[in-house]
Amino acid sequence: MGRRASTPQRPELPPTGVLDWDSSAHWGSRPLPCRYQCGGLPTQLRDSKKRPAHKVCAEAALARQVQEYAEAYENERLQLS
Repeated sequence: MGRRASTPQRPELPPTGVLDWDSSAHWGSRPLPCRYQCGGLPTQLRDSKKRPAHKVCAEAALARQVQEYAEAYENERLQLS
């Protein structure tokens, strides 16, 4: 019987989520202001739609969005009870 190739295990993400921006697709040639208007220094990082964004700003925005969806879901569930 032949050996099966093992699949590398990816570490489990924390509940807040961490974006993996290791790809060169997340790098721009020149610094631009963050799309989240955080007031920080311009960034060469780009989100999945090629818009300039600090990684921490994008992660915080996603966490807020998840929280908003959870609250909306809970409110709808309570209204149906």
